[in-house]
Amino acid sequence: MKYLISLDGSQQSHKAFELAENLYKPGDHMHIVTITKPKQPLEKGEELLERYEQLCAEKGIKNERIMLKSQDVGIGLEQAISDYSIDILILGTRGMNTLKKIFINSVSNYAMNHAACDVIIAK
Repeated sequence: MKYLISLDGSQQSHKAFELAENLYKPGDHMHIVTITKPKQPLEKGEELLERYEQLCAEKGIKNERIMLKSQDVGIGLEQAISDYSIDILILGTRGMNTLKKIFINSVSNYAMNHAACDVIIAK
């Protein structure tokens, strides 16, 4: 099974990682990804991926880090799903209330409606 874990440094994305860690079995492959806007520096994303790559190594989880630049995180995740033949996308939610969800199209909502694989959202 190939997992794509979307990381942004938030508590919710860490919960997504923990969920993936619990689902992981020998033979699976975890792709850890962070996506930055085109004009943002890569250093913060690289540090985040290094931290999670170290966690994977400590737990014996086979992984690959992916650093992407995209104006739209949802579209970046869609591309990574396609490029790496992902089976399951796992990401966190921002914990928006119902009213905010009506007016703001979240990445998790976009993924649920557009991803070409199964999606698990950690709350």
